[in-house]
Amino acid sequence: MLDQVWWALEAIAHALANPLIAAGVVAGAVVLGAGAWFAARRYRWRPVPSVLAGISLGVVLGVTFSRTLPDWAGQEFCQLNGFSLRGSAELLNALLFVPLVFCAVLATHRPLAVAASAVALSAVIEIVQPLTRRGLCETQDFFNNSAGAVVAAALAAGVLVLERRRRVVAR
Repeated sequence: MLDQVWWALEAIAHALANPLIAAGVVAGAVVLGAGAWFAARRYRWRPVPSVLAGISLGVVLGVTFSRTLPDWAGQEFCQLNGFSLRGSAELLNALLFVPLVFCAVLATHRPLAVAASAVALSAVIEIVQPLTRRGLCETQDFFNNSAGAVVAAALAAGVLVLERRRRVVAR
């Protein structure tokens, strides 16, 4: 497991060495973080987790759309494969939506809506990637992203329950 984490960190560092990917991640994080701050003010969400969710969304979009379609990719539109956490890429896909969903649930207090939105976003990303030639469509990526999003929403919902209980006890 430690080898997979180390390989994943090396893969991230290698990807960010590409100026296009690094610029996409940074620009997306800045723009969407600022947008989340304005949304937090308008909808009375918690500002800090909102901004962190916006930054995380920028990272998700920057990472998924700043790469090109690999030369080895086949002609099929979407590779049909199942859920797996065996490789580093699979683990990264499972973790990709975790910060976004966790922070968005803390900001909005809506775990089901956030989880459903994250699952829908993952599906859209997987469909748009081959259309824009910015990556592969793989059902495994969708399943891994979705599983990570659901777990993050559940964890954040648990944090919200603990916060409510703490406030009740403090009164």
